[in-house]
Amino acid sequence: MVSWQYFNVVFVVNITSSSGEAVTTPSNIDALLHKARAQYRVNCQETRQLAQAAHTASELIRYTEGLAHAEFLIGKAQLILNTPEIALPTLRCALKRVKPFNLPKLEAEILVSLATAQQMLGQFHAAFLLWLDALQSALRANARECYVEAYLGLGDLHVQCADPSKALHFLSLAVEWADLSADQDLCCKARLHLAAVLVTLEQYTLAERILMYAQTLLILPLRRDWQAEICNYLGMIHAAQHENELALASFNEALKINAEAGFLWGQTLNLLGLGRLKVSLQDTQGAEADLQQALHYATQFNGLSLLQQIHHQLYQIYEARGDYVHAMMHHIGFHDHFMKLQQQLTASKLSAVDARRLSLIEMKLKLLASELEVTQLKQQRHQESGRLQALESAAYRDALTGLYNRRALDERLPELIHAANENQESLWAIMIDFDHFKRVNDHFSHHIGDVVLRNGCAALAKLTRERDMLARYGGEEFVLIVTHVDEAIVGKIAERMRREIEQLPWADVHAGLEISISLGGAQWQQGQTSEQLMSRADQALYLAKDAGRNCVRFMGADDA
Repeated sequence: MVSWQYFNVVFVVNITSSSGEAVTTPSNIDALLHKARAQYRVNCQETRQLAQAAHTASELIRYTEGLAHAEFLIGKAQLILNTPEIALPTLRCALKRVKPFNLPKLEAEILVSLATAQQMLGQFHAAFLLWLDALQSALRANARECYVEAYLGLGDLHVQCADPSKALHFLSLAVEWADLSADQDLCCKARLHLAAVLVTLEQYTLAERILMYAQTLLILPLRRDWQAEICNYLGMIHAAQHENELALASFNEALKINAEAGFLWGQTLNLLGLGRLKVSLQDTQGAEADLQQALHYATQFNGLSLLQQIHHQLYQIYEARGDYVHAMMHHIGFHDHFMKLQQQLTASKLSAVDARRLSLIEMKLKLLASELEVTQLKQQRHQESGRLQALESAAYRDALTGLYNRRALDERLPELIHAANENQESLWAIMIDFDHFKRVNDHFSHHIGDVVLRNGCAALAKLTRERDMLARYGGEEFVLIVTHVDEAIVGKIAERMRREIEQLPWADVHAGLEISISLGGAQWQQGQTSEQLMSRADQALYLAKDAGRNCVRFMGADDA
């Protein structure tokens, strides 16, 4: 009996000779593998099916290189669709097949997946050695994306080994190499991992800024799972800062995305976060339900660290309730997983040979990075840095708020529009007005008015990216210039600013003081001058004021 894979191969990769017979060729198999690789980010199930078809075809003609490539893609898909135990044998077979060939990039990719699988299983030392092997193979191929993946793996490994300072070192390197690769997806992924460790280190402000920037790099709907990660980390940040409603909304949004996609790991993290939050809100029944569901999921993939944390939370709930039987059961579970983690940490300690090997590889990568700094990309960045430094001079700064002034905006905006046109990027202007500001000066004094502007602008500045420009337009009006974001993201940025100002503790400045802002935005259209763009943003601001203030309005592309 012939399997369905064979018919798939005949349909996809066979060509017809002059005599009418079907012929399977390496070039057609390579084309099928290329299609399978392209489908990985979109549909892992499709990747696996296409790679299995290519594997069957490669076996028919004894195409060893095709077999190695197909096994790599099958194993990589199995990491997502199944478990690391299932993926490991396939990936090991792929590595064995690729060794005789001079294919360092493919070898590095296989090693990355192998290291990931070992790390998921808690085999930290084996994973560490595989990450080093992956870096060495990547150096031979100059595969920058593999540098990023390996540094991300090493960073996550040190997070799991409770060494966040070393994790920060490796994840920072991953961000640097991701930026050098100019791969938007990698840049987003690296920042997600960096934000995660910053949350662990309780560097919430910096973590939130990195997450907001990562959100602008998300390729949607392709990366909905990463969107869930961002929501989960924001939930953790809000919970730590006692912003309970925001935390609850963030965790629930992440859980919804992960549930729709069927990602058990993500759902477990979200449910753990919800459980902890509900405990703090005295909703122990809701917390218990979430944590029991999290325990069910974590048991399926044997996530030791998560299991330890879930058992600890359940132990505390049952102990407080006086249910000592269940409390003891979860205390034992917590202790068992704690001991298993300690055994793993002990086994994962680096030998002196391992440490020297890592140091040597890092030195080579630093030298390579230094060479890349003289490329055109770095030259452009240095030029951009020089222009920005010129704007930092006192002549371009507003004395009260420390933001750029009108002069800086007038000089810089045409340059930003030109750059957006050259790079085919979006550019938005958002006018920001402090509502009823004259009333603030009249009722509370001009000094309080100055404090309002200083505090408000400091809060707004924290919500902007380095590449954006926030300037004082005049009086209580300010302008934010945002590039390289779509309409949905710029709307979220404006709404977040509105909410941030509204929720600041203004009563601490003066009893009875309440402050809000109105925002109006417009997108730059082809052929528009900076004056025309600002005029449309100003019209949008008036729409916000006419709608009752303390709201956001945008001009449509066809509005005058």
